[in-house]
Amino acid sequence: MKRILIADDEPLYLRTTGQLLRKAGYECECVPDADSALDLLQQKPFDLILSDLNMPGNLKLELLQKGRSQWPHIPLIVITGVPSLPTAIEAVRLGIADYLLKPVKFEDLLTSVRRVLAQPDDTHADEAASQSDRESLCAEFPEIIGRSEPMLEVLEIVDRVARTDTNVLLTGESGTGKEVVAKAIHQHSRRRDHKFQIIDCTAIPESLFESMVFGHAKGSFTGAVKDQDGLLLQCDRGTAFFDELGELPMASQAKLLRAVQEQTFTPVGKSQPIQVDTRYICATNRDLAVEVNAGRFRRDLFYRLGVIHVELPPLRERGDDILLLARHFLEMLQPGDFRVVGFSGDVLELFRQYGWPGNIRELRNVVERAVALARSQTIELGDLPKGIRELPASYSKTDVALTEISREEALDAADHSYLTALLNKHGGNISQAAQKAGLSRQGMHKLLNKHGIAASEFRN
Repeated sequence: MKRILIADDEPLYLRTTGQLLRKAGYECECVPDADSALDLLQQKPFDLILSDLNMPGNLKLELLQKGRSQWPHIPLIVITGVPSLPTAIEAVRLGIADYLLKPVKFEDLLTSVRRVLAQPDDTHADEAASQSDRESLCAEFPEIIGRSEPMLEVLEIVDRVARTDTNVLLTGESGTGKEVVAKAIHQHSRRRDHKFQIIDCTAIPESLFESMVFGHAKGSFTGAVKDQDGLLLQCDRGTAFFDELGELPMASQAKLLRAVQEQTFTPVGKSQPIQVDTRYICATNRDLAVEVNAGRFRRDLFYRLGVIHVELPPLRERGDDILLLARHFLEMLQPGDFRVVGFSGDVLELFRQYGWPGNIRELRNVVERAVALARSQTIELGDLPKGIRELPASYSKTDVALTEISREEALDAADHSYLTALLNKHGGNISQAAQKAGLSRQGMHKLLNKHGIAASEFRN
């Protein structure tokens, strides 16, 4: 009989959970604080620890830290009613087996317990994986291309959270691959056989948010000619991916919060709520902590959706991942009647040095353009956009590049870099970019056309 240690300072929850797990065939020891749990761990062997976060003796994660360092072979499941980003991230880094939010259905808890206990003990013996172990993650997630240190760290977290139902917040500059990572988490989760529903917060007018996300009844408003299921119901038992979450108006945030907290919502024009089982993954290029402090984003929704925070590194910080991605796009974007087999040495060096303000999306655009215009089987400098090939590095990397081109060419290159960075920051929003640059929308469009830059390429 497997022995489980349960540590929680809520007496009713502690007693009920212990009784239910005993009925399921487990031997349970229940304690109200971390100190008692650590004492018992010294005295008796256990096969699993279930721990609350916010309880006496564990306010600084003492039980998690000592448990993982002194008894690394015992898996640990965290169950908390007060999630926070710092504790969630630290818990994941400590190598917890699962992270569950109260109120948790007993069926879900039992599923997690059975899954964790079914794993061989030695899978928990050394959570601090070696570099070679981390490299093997690349084979598990072939859709996420990268072997740089920053991306291996991302893959470690993605590998762990994919096995849970915890809500995930993906942040990073536009074009860093947040949607690709979200899909990878879904495909490696228990929800993989159900729908991955993309909900673009920039594409839904505030007045239609309830109708599109929660659905509506026939006759509930002008034009509602039939009952319509909302996007959340369509991904029941699957994953809802809210893209550009930071653009969601405050009124819509309040409506979303209840659905996230209660896993229920009421379609427009109906009186009975609908229960769903949905995992939420969200993405934004904004700093939501700053938005919360500025009063533009709800703090409670921020904590509910950002239990696990994954920051995706910009392409310029990923070293030779740039070349891996370039070769990947080269293979993927081959035309049917002509094959380009590689890049010249000059092009590869330029790719390493260029700052890539538009990140992966910009790299793909550059490779696609080069493949279409290539005059031989090797992509040369002349096949690349003018703004990139004439200023191969950011100004801080080399001043020599500026002295070897004309003033007009340098200004053109600077304009190209500035416009690309501006659109990247504002997610392709021309109005916001024009306002920041002190231009009219017409003036911004003129500049973009001059440099061959498409604003749509910077929208997630």
